[in-house]
Amino acid sequence: MVLGEIVFYISISLIVIVQVCKFFKQSDEDKEYDRKLKESLKDEFIYDPETGTKLTLEQAESGHWIPHNNLNRVKSKEEIEKFYFGREKDAEELINHLKVSGYEYNKLTNSQIKILEHTKIFEKYDDWSYSNSFSFDNGKNFIFFPAVEYKAQNNYQNNFNESQIMFWIKNEKLTGHFYLREKTNFESISDLLRNDDDIKLNDYEIFTYKKSNNILNIIRTLKFFEKEKELEIEIKGENLLVKTLKFPNMEDFLRVEKIIKNVR
Repeated sequence: MVLGEIVFYISISLIVIVQVCKFFKQSDEDKEYDRKLKESLKDEFIYDPETGTKLTLEQAESGHWIPHNNLNRVKSKEEIEKFYFGREKDAEELINHLKVSGYEYNKLTNSQIKILEHTKIFEKYDDWSYSNSFSFDNGKNFIFFPAVEYKAQNNYQNNFNESQIMFWIKNEKLTGHFYLREKTNFESISDLLRNDDDIKLNDYEIFTYKKSNNILNIIRTLKFFEKEKELEIEIKGENLLVKTLKFPNMEDFLRVEKIIKNVR
């Protein structure tokens, strides 16, 4: 056997060993999931995460039970620790934070959903839905969790479906229609040579669909987002929409909330 063949077989063996180790080695999140799953199987009750109600199997099957319909109910730390893990736990902690901070559970109306359906942010997705919508500023403004979806284009791709965070702010001083997303590497390089955007914002590509009659106010508003990453922003008339690109978490919420307090 020549040296090249020996090296080849050793390389294949090492790859197999690494993959086997990865298969058998559980991540901390997997271990936490297994632990909580075992605990829940020991519980004689069925847990309803929305209302916090615990039901016996007989009650769940019969339907003869009265749920607690307080959607502003704050879940206890023990409840979250027992029934949630990983990023779902992070999201539940954020929902609790919203409730104790004065945000009120409030569903979007059909007319509000129609406005969102015709935004550039949502038009590019194959589908979207939302959950956990809360209003603030006396019902004028909203925060909710949109679940956006890209469908696979072929058998080698997977569908993409993930909840994120969106702030929806009403500001009568805003006019025009602008959509912002982070620049691609190519756009960053080409803008160094020729930046012909109507509004210039570091790291963000700005698409103008309708010019504003108060461009200085638009610039002042968007400048608050100049140093932020991983956001989509849209101004459409009096509507300011800001969406994160990650699963709901406290860090993203707090950094966007801080900006929103300055622009609303």
